[in-house]
Amino acid sequence: MAESDLALNPDWQERISQIGKQNFVREEMLRLGFFSFTLSQAERTRIQVLLEGAYPKLAELKKDLAEIRAQIGGISDIESLLKDVRRERIERVKREREERKVRKAEEQAQRRQELAEEKRKTPRFLGHGVSAHLSFEEGNSADLTARGLPTPENLEQLAELMQLDPSEMLWLSYERAATTVDHYTRFEIPKKSGGRRLISSPKPKMRIAQSWIAKNVLDLLSPSIYAMAFRPGTSIVDNASPHLNAPIVVKLDLKDFFPSISFPRVRGYFEYLGFNPGIATILGLICTDPPRVRLALDGAVKYVAMGERGLPQGACTSPALANLIATPLDARLAGLCKALESKWTYTRYADDLTFSCTDENADVGRLLKAIEKIVCDEGFRINADKTAVMRAPGRQVVTGLLVGDEIRLSRRDLRRLRAFLHRCDKEGAEAVSLAIGKDALAVARGHLAYVTMIMPEHAAGLKQRYAWL
Repeated sequence: MAESDLALNPDWQERISQIGKQNFVREEMLRLGFFSFTLSQAERTRIQVLLEGAYPKLAELKKDLAEIRAQIGGISDIESLLKDVRRERIERVKREREERKVRKAEEQAQRRQELAEEKRKTPRFLGHGVSAHLSFEEGNSADLTARGLPTPENLEQLAELMQLDPSEMLWLSYERAATTVDHYTRFEIPKKSGGRRLISSPKPKMRIAQSWIAKNVLDLLSPSIYAMAFRPGTSIVDNASPHLNAPIVVKLDLKDFFPSISFPRVRGYFEYLGFNPGIATILGLICTDPPRVRLALDGAVKYVAMGERGLPQGACTSPALANLIATPLDARLAGLCKALESKWTYTRYADDLTFSCTDENADVGRLLKAIEKIVCDEGFRINADKTAVMRAPGRQVVTGLLVGDEIRLSRRDLRRLRAFLHRCDKEGAEAVSLAIGKDALAVARGHLAYVTMIMPEHAAGLKQRYAWL
């Protein structure tokens, strides 16, 4: 009988297709008793259930394998397929790289925008040597409010109050050792005592910022009662009056009064008022500046700092700040005058310190020694060349005025004024104006107003004599 004549049971064929020929043989041998297992019927049933569950999965895998073999069999050019795969992979990598670049650029742009916004509010750096306190936290708004002062918390708020752009505020306050732009017009004027005085006049933008500080902060604060300069309603007459009829008058001068009030002292004062360190730093930078010289470097004009930042003479904020920062000095000197056995009277007109005593035997040496210590402790220096001890009935001068039983101008000052008025009367105000390069009539009236403040009766006589005044 030929093998082809043998017919296989259809159920067997289906079973073989499900579990494979080898598994079918094992299954039949197990059924026919060729293998002996000591298994219970329950265990046999459980194994049979597991097998029945595995066979369908096995059939699916065999089907998938057959499809894969069919696909492989249909591929005629393996190299071409691999090239396509490599090309697709390269293109995918390029797309992913471009997407990463785009995302990175977007993230960087967003970060730059965030940094610019942060800089507009809370800058982290305003130059070397001035940026250590740039923290816009820990201010005391309660103290500011109690003093009637504004309460800005960051640069953007401060700029809005000043009606300036934050970028302008950064430009005005940034510390530069050498810069192409100077915020001040600088010139010198002669001192009455000889020498030259540097004047730093702020340019328009700086003037706006300083004027706001003066009006909204400094003018709302009161200096000590001993400060007679830079205060509305006071004059050199008020400074001289307390020293009338004093047997002893002692006069001292503070050396480099405005420049010696440095940026750290100004910043510290604004912090004392209640401004946070960042705002105090910006206010301090706007109110201070180093002396600068104009130099040509590498073909470009630069304004180079020649010293430390201090109060510039010519800024509208400098007089008030000097008075306010010198308040502890005034308090200590006034306390000294009360503590000494011979009671002294003290006043200060800017950098001029004046002491007087009704006891002609007072110990002046002890007073001077104590003054020098206090002045040094408070961060100032005495100009020893200008210290004067004036005893009655000798000539006693306080801020340019003679003091004795009354306040009056010196004969020399009166002679100069009369000579000038006589010249204007004889030559005519226009001719004198051409000769001196100023409005002679305005000069004459200014001098007359000065005399009226000090010696009103003498001024009345001048007005009567020179009717054209």
